[in-house]
Formats: sequence, structure tokens, C-alpha cells
Amino acid sequence: MKREHTDREYEGELRNLRDQLLLMGAKVEEMIAGSVKALVDRDSDRARQLIGFDKEIDRLEVDTDGLCMKILAKRQPVASDLRFITIAMKMVTDLERIGDLGVNICQRVVELNVEPPLKPYVDLPKMAETVEAMVREALDAFVTRDAERAEQVIERDETVDNYYGQIFRELLTYMMEDVHNIYRATRIQSVAKYLERVGDHATNLAELVVFMVKGKDIRHLGHVDTADEPRLPRGVLFVCTQNSARSQMAEGLARTLLPPLVRVWSAASKPAKAVSPHAIQVMREIGIDISNQRPKRFADVPVEEVDVVVTLCCDEECVIVPGAPPRREAWLLPDPVVVTGAEDEVLAAFRKVRDELRARIETLKPM
Repeated sequence: MKREHTDREYEGELRNLRDQLLLMGAKVEEMIAGSVKALVDRDSDRARQLIGFDKEIDRLEVDTDGLCMKILAKRQPVASDLRFITIAMKMVTDLERIGDLGVNICQRVVELNVEPPLKPYVDLPKMAETVEAMVREALDAFVTRDAERAEQVIERDETVDNYYGQIFRELLTYMMEDVHNIYRATRIQSVAKYLERVGDHATNLAELVVFMVKGKDIRHLGHVDTADEPRLPRGVLFVCTQNSARSQMAEGLARTLLPPLVRVWSAASKPAKAVSPHAIQVMREIGIDISNQRPKRFADVPVEEVDVVVTLCCDEECVIVPGAPPRREAWLLPDPVVVTGAEDEVLAAFRKVRDELRARIETLKPM
């Protein structure tokens, strides 16, 4: 049992810290619940309103960190109090990142609501309810210092991962059936990915509670990596039929968006002579210069350093990469090079593929 402090002022400071965390947790719970409801109800105004919550969550993070530093400097706590305060400082980081993910969901909601619905939302609301409950239970376990309750939160992360896998497989079917579904499907998939990340952060919160109560660090224990579990790759190879447009834009985007330690290549079995000038132009519009990139053969790529191969072929048949690792992803994007017509129409096709690539590459980033 936690002892009560004889210093009422000190006890009040610790109670205030706990209340700050609970307030921040309530805000991020509201963001996640509200963002998914805005998706289901097609309520863009509500989504935009929720985006404004992020500033309040950021302020709460700063205020809570400041309170922790003040208590550490003034009280010089030890033992369980020291763990309580240092854990609080870590928890606000996870809560702030959950708030950021709520903003990301709202942004995708606004984009989706200008398009016709792709399908009824069935698993996404259930997934959202699960991650909301995980955040709430982790914070309750923190307040009550209940390690068993926190461990139950950790066990629920597998349920969230299963929801994500089911949603991803279903959306992949829609994209394969009709290329016109790709824009909406990739955005719905992004929402699912953001919710999966919320589940990861809730798991982090629960692991911190276990450490606070038991003094035992269980992070990274009991988690088995699987080939189906999305994670930050070591090396990524983008493949299309001629390595002149889609894969070249993907290479430029990935080099910009992914961490520097991730190596990125693009290639084809029969590469074109040069990168498409339209691809260079639309990439330059967003501040990325791929004019120095050149189409490459598979022999030009150190395949042994690649752990993820992304094929970008849609109506064409992509070749099998020799010696490639087992993890493959298929992003079915139409080849903009074959589009004919006025210059504006051609550039619009390239921009659409560029934006689809950017949305998909964002899902490879750690949150």
C-alpha cells in the first residue's frame, strides 16, 4: 500500500500531477473516439474541430513536464515517488503522440469525406473502441497502481494487430478489384495504421505502469516479431516495369520521408533509358529533386541488404526480384507514363500517383 505523505503540500503536488495526466488522457481518448465517429458520420466539421485539440494536448504535455521538473528539483524524491514522477514524464510523451495520431486520423477523414463511401465501416469502429479502452485502462492502472490491470492492457495489443491485419487484407481486395478504389482504400488503411499505433502507445503506457509498481522493466519482452508485422525496414526496394516514373518517385519520397538509416533503391528488369521528365517535374513541385536518379537493373542493387520489396505494378505484370526477401508489399498504382492527352491531364496523373505514394510511404514510418 502506498503511504500518505505527512507533507500535505508535497502530497498535493503529486495529486496535481496525477490529475494532469488524467486530463491529458481524457483529451486524447476524446480525440480518438471523435475522429472515428467523424469518419463513420462523414462529419468533416467535427474532424476539423478535433484537430484544434492538439494545441491543448501539447500545452498539457509542457505543463506536466514542468510540474515533474519542479517536484524533482524541490522535493528530490526517492524510491516509489521517484518512479512515479519519472514514469509520468515518459507517459506524457506517449499521450502527446496519441494526440498527433488523432490529428492524422482527422486529416484522412476530411480527405475521405469529399469522396463517395468505399464501404461500410465495420472493423474500424471496433478497433477504435479497443484502443480507447486500452488507453483508459492503462491510465486507471497508473492511478490505482494496479500492475495486473496493466498487464491485461498489454495482452489486448494482439487484438488490435488482428483488426489491422483484417482491415488491410480487405482493403487490398478492393484495390485489386478496381484502381479507382486506391485513393480511398489507402486513406482508410492509414486510419487503421494510426489506430494500430495508438494501441502500441497504450501498451507502452501499461508497461510503464508495471515498472512503476514492480520496479521491473518488461519493455521488449514477450514480443515476437513476425513477417506479417509492419515495422521499420532496413532496406527498401521499389519495383515497377521500367523504373522510370512510379518507382523513381517512390525512391525520392522514401529517401526524404524515412529515417536516414533506412536504405532505399528502385529498379526494374528492363529499365528505361531515363527518368520520366514529368516525374521529375511533379516531384520538384514538392521540393524533391530526382533529376540525378537513373533507371537501374536489379543487378545494380545490393539485394542482400533489402528486407522489403514493394511492387508498384497495376495492370502490368511485375517481375520477380531475384534473391529478394520473403516480405513483399503490393501497392497497385497505374503507370502515369501511359496517360495521353493534354499536358495538364498527364501531369494530373503523375501528381495523383505521387500523392498515393507519399501516403503509403508515411505508413512505413515509426510513430
